[in-house]
Amino acid sequence: MPDLLPNQYEIGGVVFGDHTPIQSDDIRIGDADTRTGDRENPGSDGGQMGRDFRDGRTLGLDLWSNVHSAAEIRPAWSALNAAWSADVARLTPRAVVPFRFRLEGSEAVVVYGRPRRWSPASQRQRGTGMTEVVADFHTVDRLFYSDVERQVTLTLVTSGGGGITWPVTWPITWAPGGARQDGLVNSGDKPTWPVITINGPVAQPEVELVGTGRSLRLDMTIPANRTITIDTRPWARTIRRDDGASFRHTAKGAALADFQLPVGQTVLRYSGTDMSGTSSCTVTWRDATENP
Repeated sequence: MPDLLPNQYEIGGVVFGDHTPIQSDDIRIGDADTRTGDRENPGSDGGQMGRDFRDGRTLGLDLWSNVHSAAEIRPAWSALNAAWSADVARLTPRAVVPFRFRLEGSEAVVVYGRPRRWSPASQRQRGTGMTEVVADFHTVDRLFYSDVERQVTLTLVTSGGGGITWPVTWPITWAPGGARQDGLVNSGDKPTWPVITINGPVAQPEVELVGTGRSLRLDMTIPANRTITIDTRPWARTIRRDDGASFRHTAKGAALADFQLPVGQTVLRYSGTDMSGTSSCTVTWRDATENP
């Protein structure tokens, strides 16, 4: 992915904003939608509060160009319009599009969702290359994720140290073979969603977030040269083999919707039966924040 300068945006490999032919004055960050389970008291005043769920938000952009040459600007608008159309994703259930941007004084972030509105505001000066477009992007959840993906890989060979940041809360027990634990850090201000890839051969693989009471075990054997990916992100929530087959039915323990990495450091434990000692578990995540 191309690096972004302040006040630049990227979707589908197309960069726009400062120092490009297509400009944006600012980005409008809408409020996260809320779904409530409130209900009225039948036959009396008042009501009862239910459970509240936070959904995605709409990001709005006012796009324009001041390149007074149609031959120069039209290819740029055409490329951005094609990326914004997201023709493959919009016809694929659950598919999302990453949208990256970097504000002044901040690091680049990425959100996931679908580009929606693309509304040309004026066509009067189209022949000169001057065009204005109002565009919206709807996110699948309310969080902003770090543009940098982090990861840690665990094997089933006993090893100390690793990525744990000292000091940690004792006791920490290093399992004698068949299990390994290591530390991961979510440096954001909100819990984030890991993607866990388990490489065979291993039987009854289990991943535990130590100290949280949450663990996830697959009631199966993963053969050598095969992988299972557990994607806990809200737009996925899948457990799939490398050939696309679903193994969601093998999951035991915590629900995928509950398997978040808390803010700060978490000790993750990987266990299972692997006589070859070649199995591994790779966990990737992006720090999550409430604001970009």
